Amino acid sequence: MKTTLKPLLLLLISGFLLMLGYGLSNILLPVRMQSDGVSLDSMGLVLSMLYVGFVLGAYYSRSLLQSVGHIRIFAMCGSLTSVAILLSGLYPEPIMLALMRMLTGFCIACINATLDSWLSDSATEKNRGRILSINQMMVMTALFAGQFLLNVAPIENITLFVICGILFSLSITPIVISRQVGPQIEDSQSMSLMTVFKLSPLGVVSSFFSGLLYAGLTNLLPIFAHKKGLSGIDLSVFMGAAISGAIILQFPIAYLSDNFDRRKIMLMMVVALIGLCLALPLLMASDLFILTLCVIALITGLVACFYPMSMAETFETVLKEQILSAMSSVLFIYALGSIVGPYFASVTMNTFGDNALFSFVSFAAFSLLIFIGILMKLRQALPIDSQESFIMQTPSGVVSELDPRTQYAEAQFEPTAEVEVAINLATKNPSAAVNMAKALVLRDPANASNLAAALSTIDAIDIGRLYAAITSAAPQMSIHIAQALTNASPEQANQLVDWITTEYPDQFTNIVVAIANAMPDDGIELMALAAENMVEAYPGELLEMTEEYVTHLSDSLDDMRAVDRVAAAPESTAAELYNRLTDVAPEQSAELAFTVSESLPESSSEVAEAYVQNLIESESDCHNDESGEARLSADALDHIETAVNTYVNHIVESVPEQAVDVASTFVDSFPEVASDMLEILQDSSEIEDSELTAAIEDKPLSSDVEQQLQDAVQVQSDLTE
Repeated sequence: MKTTLKPLLLLLISGFLLMLGYGLSNILLPVRMQSDGVSLDSMGLVLSMLYVGFVLGAYYSRSLLQSVGHIRIFAMCGSLTSVAILLSGLYPEPIMLALMRMLTGFCIACINATLDSWLSDSATEKNRGRILSINQMMVMTALFAGQFLLNVAPIENITLFVICGILFSLSITPIVISRQVGPQIEDSQSMSLMTVFKLSPLGVVSSFFSGLLYAGLTNLLPIFAHKKGLSGIDLSVFMGAAISGAIILQFPIAYLSDNFDRRKIMLMMVVALIGLCLALPLLMASDLFILTLCVIALITGLVACFYPMSMAETFETVLKEQILSAMSSVLFIYALGSIVGPYFASVTMNTFGDNALFSFVSFAAFSLLIFIGILMKLRQALPIDSQESFIMQTPSGVVSELDPRTQYAEAQFEPTAEVEVAINLATKNPSAAVNMAKALVLRDPANASNLAAALSTIDAIDIGRLYAAITSAAPQMSIHIAQALTNASPEQANQLVDWITTEYPDQFTNIVVAIANAMPDDGIELMALAAENMVEAYPGELLEMTEEYVTHLSDSLDDMRAVDRVAAAPESTAAELYNRLTDVAPEQSAELAFTVSESLPESSSEVAEAYVQNLIESESDCHNDESGEARLSADALDHIETAVNTYVNHIVESVPEQAVDVASTFVDSFPEVASDMLEILQDSSEIEDSELTAAIEDKPLSSDVEQQLQDAVQVQSDLTE
C-alpha cells in the first residue's frame, strides 16, 4: 500500500483539498439560498446547472488536456472554481449563482479527468483497481468532512465562501510542485446512445434514474433538513450520515451483486428504497433523530449504488476494448438524469410540501421497479459467474481508465535514463546503440526487454539484428524480448518471425507462439509465415507449435468475459488456423486437424468440416456429369471414406465427448459415410446411446443467454461497419 501511494501522494492531497471545498459548497449554497428567501423552483434550477457544467466539462476535458496539459488545466480549473464560489458569496442572485454553479461543474469534471488520467498513467494492471478504490475513498471522505465545515462560521456572511475559495486555491499547490509529468492523452470515442440502449436497456435506464435520484436527493436534502429545523452541527451530521451511507453500503451491495442475480438485487433495492422513503418523514415527525440518520444513510446508500450497478449491467454486453466508450455514453445518460433531478425535486417540494422530496424519490423508484420487472420477463439473466463485477465508484464526470474492467494498455517501454541515451545514440549511430544496449543488458539482464522495445522504434535499426544482439546477452529472456519487440513495433512482427525461423531453427517454436499471442489479430498469419519456413525441415515442430498456440487460445478463454468469449469465436479461429496451416503443409492435414481438435475440443466440429472439405478439394480425379456437376471418382470416394473413418476413430479415442458431433458433421458434408459413422460410434464404449439419438436430430438452438450475447456482438459488428 505504501509503495502504491508514495508517488501519488501529492496528487491525492490536491484532490482531497479540492473535494473538501466542493463538499462544503454543496451544502452551503442550498442552505444560503434558503436563508436568502430564494424560491424552491429557482433553487432547483440553480443546483441543476452544476450538472450542465459537468456534461460540458466531460465533453471538452480530453481535448483541453491534449492542448494545454495536466498541470495547467488543474491550476486553471482550481483557480476558476475559487473565483466561482467567491462570486457566489459576493453576488448571491439566482442568475449569478446558476452561472457560477455551471462553471464549478465544468471545472470539477475537468479536474477529475486530470486526476484520473494522471493516476491511470501511474498505475499498473495489478494495482489500478487499488488506486481507483483509494481515489474513491479520498473523494467520499473529503465530501463527508466538507459537511462539517458549515459550522465554522455563520452562513449569513461571506466567511464560508472565502473558506471554500481558500481550499480550492490551496489544492493547486501540491500538484504544481509535484514531480509527476502529465501523460499523453489519446482521443477516445463514445458509443451512440441508441447502440448502448440496444445492448443494455436496463443499464441505460437505471443510469438515468441513478442521476435523477442521486442529484435530486443530495441537492435538496439540506433544504429539507433545514426546513425541518435542523441547523448547525445537526445539519452537518444529517448530511454526513447521507454521504457515509453512499460509502458504506457499496460494500454489501457489491457482494450481493457479484454473488446473486443482479437484476433481482436491483429489484429488492428499489423496493427497500420505496419503503424507507415512506418511513423517513414519519421518523422525522416522531423526533427519532438517531433512527432517522440510519434511514437517510440507507436511502442515499441505495441510490448511490445504482450507478455502479448500471455500469456493471452495461459492461456485460460490450467487448472489453469498448468499455471506455460505453462508460462515456452511460455517464452522459447519468448526467442527463442529474440535470433534471434537482429541478423536478424542487418543483415537487414546492407544490406538495417538504415531505414530497421522498414522494418524488418513491415515484421515480417505482417507475424503475416497473421497468426492471418488465425486462426480467423479456430477457434471461446471465449465469452468476458470467456477470460483470461491481466496482465501487462515484460518478465524477470522467471516463475512468482506472477501472480494472477496462482493457489495460501497457506502455511500450519505460523511458529510463539508459533508454533515453540509447535512443539518442541510435539516431546518430544505430550499430553503436545496439552494442551499447548489449553491454547494458550484460550488466543488468532485467532491463533487456525494455531496451529492446525502445530501440525497435528506431527505423534505422534492423529488428532481427537487434533481437540477436540482446538475446545473446540475456538468452534466458528470449521470449520476453520477442514479446516486447512485437508490442513496441507490431508492424515489424512479420520480419521478426521470418528472421527467427530462419536464423534460430533450434528454438523458434516457443518464441513464434509468444509473438503470435502478443498479436492476436495477426496471430494466424504469423503462424502461417513461420510454418512456411519450417514445414520441410521441421514437420514435428510445426505440430508442436500448433498445439502450443491453440492450447494458449483455449486457456485464455477461461479468463474471458462471456460477451468477449462469444465475439472471439475461438472455434472459427481454430478452424481458420487449421486451413491456413494446411495450405502450407497439405501432407500434414490430418495431423494438424487432430492437434487442433485435441487442444481446443469445442472446435472439433468446425475443424472436421474444414478437414473433409480439404479432402474433397484435394482429390483431383473429378469429372463433370451430364448436368455439369462435378463428381468424384470411385477411388477418390474410397480414399475420402477411409480418411474420414480413420479420423473419427482417432477422435473417439482422444476427444470422445466430441465424437458424435464430429461424426454428424462428416455425415452432413459427405453422406456416403453415414453407415460407417454409426458403426464406429456403436462399437465405442465411450459413446452413450442417447448421444447417438441426438446425433441424427437437428442440433438444439442456442440458449436465450447465448442468443442475447450473440445479438450484442452483432450490434457491435454493425456499429463497426
